Amino acid sequence: MKILLADDEPIVRRGLKQMIKNLNFSFDAVLEAATGGEVIALTGRYRPEIILLDVKMPGLDGIAAAQKIKQVNPQTRIIFLTAYARFDYARAAVRCGAKDYLVKPVHPDELKRAIGACLEELSAVRPSAAGPDVGLTRPRQLVKSAAAYILQNYMKPLTLEEVARQVHLSPAYFSYLFRREQGRTFTDYLTATRLDKAKELLRTDPALSISEVAGQVGYEDANYFSRLFKKKTGLTPARYRKRNQV
Repeated sequence: MKILLADDEPIVRRGLKQMIKNLNFSFDAVLEAATGGEVIALTGRYRPEIILLDVKMPGLDGIAAAQKIKQVNPQTRIIFLTAYARFDYARAAVRCGAKDYLVKPVHPDELKRAIGACLEELSAVRPSAAGPDVGLTRPRQLVKSAAAYILQNYMKPLTLEEVARQVHLSPAYFSYLFRREQGRTFTDYLTATRLDKAKELLRTDPALSISEVAGQVGYEDANYFSRLFKKKTGLTPARYRKRNQV
């Protein structure tokens, strides 16, 4: 198993190399490239299974390099690195079939999750079964898993970062994928899930106070819950209950 570290800053490559060593990943070779051209050449020669690829590189940038890499070896797992959490970079990363999108300086936990997810996928998918649509189906599966996790844990103080960890993605990349697949942001999805559950409780359990309903769907502040409920539904929780109680 080989990994390629592609960044035009030597100090970044050294840091990533040391981080990989500290995280106890065992690669047969850790290759380094400083330009997009070097990335293409080393990929063609050594066929690394995983590439950590900086978006901004001299000459051929990371996005263009990734496109060429995927044409030659579509099974290569690419993790993009960038100094900016920009929407357009995340979108381009998805189109290239990237497995993650990490913002520099990279935190060891984020790197561990990203590389670990690639290794799990490489070990689980046989070369003969890994078709060209793998890069498209995996993000969809991860978002479905995230949505299921939200449904099971909406009553807890969930954060985007926590759910991203559950599916082994960086927060920035997960945020983009979730919005692309669900058609709304993580926050909007979580809010809608909680309010749907609140409506159900208001309709079916008259013994619960508004404050208790709020607590059961993840809101500690009953006043905030009431304001949010009215904003989204046009009715206060009490009036909604009166109109819709079973």
